[in-house]
Amino acid sequence: MSKETPDRFWIADTISPEARAKMEALVSYARAYQTNEMPAVTSEDWQARRQVREQMMELFNAPMLERLKPSIEDVELGGIPALKVTRNKPGPSKSTILYVHGGGFTYLSARSSLKSAVLMAEATGDTVYSIDYTLAPEAKWDEITMQVITAYQALLNEGYRADEIGFFGDSAGGSIVAGSTLRLRDMGIPMPAALLLHSPSTDLTGAGDTFTTLAFFDPGLEKEDTLYRLSQYAGSDDRKNPYASPAYGDFRTGFPPTLIQTGTREMLLSDSVRLYQAIERDGGDAVLDIYEGMPHVFPSLLDGTPESDAAYSRATKFWHEYLKPEPPA
Repeated sequence: MSKETPDRFWIADTISPEARAKMEALVSYARAYQTNEMPAVTSEDWQARRQVREQMMELFNAPMLERLKPSIEDVELGGIPALKVTRNKPGPSKSTILYVHGGGFTYLSARSSLKSAVLMAEATGDTVYSIDYTLAPEAKWDEITMQVITAYQALLNEGYRADEIGFFGDSAGGSIVAGSTLRLRDMGIPMPAALLLHSPSTDLTGAGDTFTTLAFFDPGLEKEDTLYRLSQYAGSDDRKNPYASPAYGDFRTGFPPTLIQTGTREMLLSDSVRLYQAIERDGGDAVLDIYEGMPHVFPSLLDGTPESDAAYSRATKFWHEYLKPEPPA
């Protein structure tokens, strides 16, 4: 009996019509631009590929930026470049969110990942600071997590309270956020009030069940390419270091309430499950929010769909439950 090759671009009938329409458009694009790109090795390789991706994301983000017209300001947080994003609506900001973008640790920037930051600011009314950390392989986990901590400390030094700041990260950014939080906790720095993670990558070894079982069904991520990029973030001796792979973290000495949002069609689903289980195992407060048929970082990828709207609605309630814009009486 012959075996059929799995169709990683198959779309489930159980998702909303709006999500299906967006998925079909993305799948059409992905089929047209599939490549067997060799891994980047030299600095020139990385820079050339980053430039292409920056240009692609600029086009991808343009309609959203034109529609929402957010306020975007270049700032620095402790010397770390960042973008300050607020929505184009009247009313004061409620709280502050420090956002760390994804891109497999090796690609994208605060500018090219604006969609996630803008949509979060739009949904919540909060001010979002998106930081431009140094990408791997030019920097490893120890330098990158310290850059996040430096940016966070800059907000504290400016007068923001820890209980009015939340951390948000998607994909690789989710890993960086969780690892940075473990590290700053162990340094004795007050932790942020809460964490929101979209499709976090939490184990650099790729040991999770779905890293194998969904490897041929993920429409956005490819296993070997993902493993290669994960390897750029940490050397082989550090890949189970909790600051680099937070699934291996010890959460018994405290961790902020954490909302993890993910979908059933992504290779990194186990990374979300395992981080959730680790936090719960150690007595922490975590919610695992899984969406049927949804791909990697679907809230921003499939914005405007019922699934995305539901995810942002739940995230907004989560932020407003834990972030305290007014000091305690």
